[in-house]
Amino acid sequence: MPSKLGDRGYPQLQYNLICYNKIINYDKNYFTFYEREREREYLPAIGLTLVALLIIGGWFWSSLEILVAPPEYASAATTSAVTVSASVTATISCSTNATSTAFGALTSASISTASPNASTTISCANSAPGCTLYVKDAGNATNGGLATTSPAYLIPSPNAAFTATATLVAATEGYGIQAATTTAGSGAIFTVGARYLQTGDTVGGLVVTNTTLVSTSATSSGREVLITHKAAISASTPAGSYSDTITYECTAN
Repeated sequence: MPSKLGDRGYPQLQYNLICYNKIINYDKNYFTFYEREREREYLPAIGLTLVALLIIGGWFWSSLEILVAPPEYASAATTSAVTVSASVTATISCSTNATSTAFGALTSASISTASPNASTTISCANSAPGCTLYVKDAGNATNGGLATTSPAYLIPSPNAAFTATATLVAATEGYGIQAATTTAGSGAIFTVGARYLQTGDTVGGLVVTNTTLVSTSATSSGREVLITHKAAISASTPAGSYSDTITYECTAN
């Protein structure tokens, strides 16, 4: 039995072992071949996957860089504006130191001067073009002069012809004023209008509407103008109580 078993079994066992080894060897070769084929099959896909990952990764990191980049500050070209406004009002003032002046009793033998003289102080602040002092009188509401209502009569200014200026003489009716500036105050010096820039017995005629007395083309403060009043009558001038109201008005130019 042993020999038979040995005779039969051994070759069978050897055959099986040999076959097994062949199978194993075959399988190993097959697996090696299969693995190599799979490598060939997957290598392009792996390569494409890596490329895709690199592209996506590059986008991700660039996006991340954008996300975490420090904030930009406003450029120098960005501006904003605030409008600031203000206003300055010119201040013009004038005042006269006397509320009345008197001639007393007029006589045809002489030319009379009223007393006291009137002094008008003018201030012209924050008015670059300067200001002007105007003068007008009441007269008889139609013409300038010294008037009385009983009887209704007018000593004309400056004369019976109502010219701009006149030189008064005794025994001839006439009435008017003279203007002059002083050194008082500061700033621009006032210029006396030609009508009233008179001396001696020559006077400027008064009218019932505003007429320039003095003016300046710049600011000034506390400047002074002196006004002298003169009158003359004739032997035929009616007796009565005569009066006139003179108004001074200052405005910015």
